[in-house]
Amino acid sequence: MNEQLRIALENFLNALRDSEAVVRYENAKALYTTDGKLMALIDQYNCQGKLLRDEGEKADRNDELLAQITNKLKELYDEIMENETMLAMQAAEQEISAIINDVNRGMQSILQPEMEGGCTGNCSTCSSCH
Repeated sequence: MNEQLRIALENFLNALRDSEAVVRYENAKALYTTDGKLMALIDQYNCQGKLLRDEGEKADRNDELLAQITNKLKELYDEIMENETMLAMQAAEQEISAIINDVNRGMQSILQPEMEGGCTGNCSTCSSCH
């Protein structure tokens, strides 16, 4: 990487680090990892998932027990997905993903301009962007 690109990348990364999106993500992640109620729900969900797998693999599996575990998993999932901390974490992750996708699309438009309607410089491939 040449010096000009290295400096531009460094500036971009510093701006990204200081952006509201990254601050929101870091705050949401901190809340997520310290939310005891949410972590307990996730642990219960994982435990129930293991029970479901284990029971499902048995030759003499108990279909009634499988149904009970499945219902409990659904209840836990719904409770997890309605948790305010989880909602904030998901929103922050989506915002960061959108930024990453924008960066990737920008790079892709330079490396493969014929992709996603980019100008190839050949008017025969044009979809009338002007």
